[in-house]
Amino acid sequence: MAKKGYISETVGGGRIVSHGQVTDLSRGFKLPDGGTFTVYVRPKYSVSTVDTVLNVRLYQEEGFSPVPVPFNDWSPCVISELAPDTEVLNTNDIYWGSGQAVSEEGV
Repeated sequence: MAKKGYISETVGGGRIVSHGQVTDLSRGFKLPDGGTFTVYVRPKYSVSTVDTVLNVRLYQEEGFSPVPVPFNDWSPCVISELAPDTEVLNTNDIYWGSGQAVSEEGV
């Protein structure tokens, strides 16, 4: 996706300017340019809990670790990568959002 105009670091840091849906986690998920993102997890069915736990690599961490992620809201986490998971997409839709332009190629 080509950049359409200037977005300051202040605005870009707190706003989602590009997004998409995670449709396959068999090999994990990361943006093709190595950019950071956040996630929105939307349950496919009625749930009585307020969150789920995803195995993620946060921006300042070397490895993956479990992180609670709220349902029906954008997570405040700055994520570099989602670990492979064969179950979570059976019961949830996951969307990614980034504060920077992201090439749709490879996502």
